[in-house]
Amino acid sequence: MRIVTEVKEQLYQKGLSLKYVAEQLEKILEKPYSLANLSNKLRNETISYREMKLIAQIIGCKLELE
Repeated sequence: MRIVTEVKEQLYQKGLSLKYVAEQLEKILEKPYSLANLSNKLRNETISYREMKLIAQIIGCKLELE
């Protein structure tokens, strides 16, 4: 399954939006982090492991490597 699909599925189940995640990443990383940037990284599967760990933390999920 693609990263973007998995993340969006988790967001839907928790009633959160990708925009909310982008805003939280911006606060945590203390640098601009737009919704478009996050969407592109997820869609192109170029998101870093660090960013994925933070996303999992933000949405209250566990990051598992297969």
